[in-house]
Amino acid sequence: MTRFALFVMAAGLLSAEPLETILARMDATSKTSNSFAANVKWQEYTKVLNSTDTQIGALKLKKNKGRVMGRLDITEPAPFTWHFFGDIWEKYLPKANVISEYQVAKLAKSTDQYLLLVFGLSGVELKKSYDLKLGGEETINGVKATRIELLPKDKEAKKLVAKVELWIPIEQTYAIQQKVTEPNGDYNLWVYGDAKLNPPLPDSAYSFVAPPGATREVFKK
Repeated sequence: MTRFALFVMAAGLLSAEPLETILARMDATSKTSNSFAANVKWQEYTKVLNSTDTQIGALKLKKNKGRVMGRLDITEPAPFTWHFFGDIWEKYLPKANVISEYQVAKLAKSTDQYLLLVFGLSGVELKKSYDLKLGGEETINGVKATRIELLPKDKEAKKLVAKVELWIPIEQTYAIQQKVTEPNGDYNLWVYGDAKLNPPLPDSAYSFVAPPGATREVFKK
């Protein structure tokens, strides 16, 4: 590593918010951080093929009686909708007018937690499930943010996820970018544009009503 690279790395660490400051802020606001909405750029990278698939859409999430409900509407390149509420995840393909329903009760705890990594978790909850490391300050779409690395503590979780990275804007508690890397090197990267915490949206914005004539397939996980 060159001296210049070391200087850039050191400068980023020095300018970033202290990790404990961010976690304390999350503790203070976790009970009032009830919903989140943003435009999404979602990239899926497959290492063995060295290929990246990119999808564009919008995400809305909301806490609901201790669980998470919401929807992800992909508009490009091929439209589809994910709707999640409690132990049920639905994927709707408008072109085929088909709903695939996934009953995920066995995975409920982990799926809720990964959704809440974007917003709403306290610093105490993060420390309980992850070893945390300050990554430094970076600029995402013109917004200064602190990158935090999260390494799962649970042995089973480590089989699925090697590392999670969150980019938290200065003085905020939600992520504007999130990266989940698998042990094999594959990763999913979500970039959240025009992100809003507790947006003034009706409950209907987080729900999904199947169109007339839609067929349903049910799968259990």
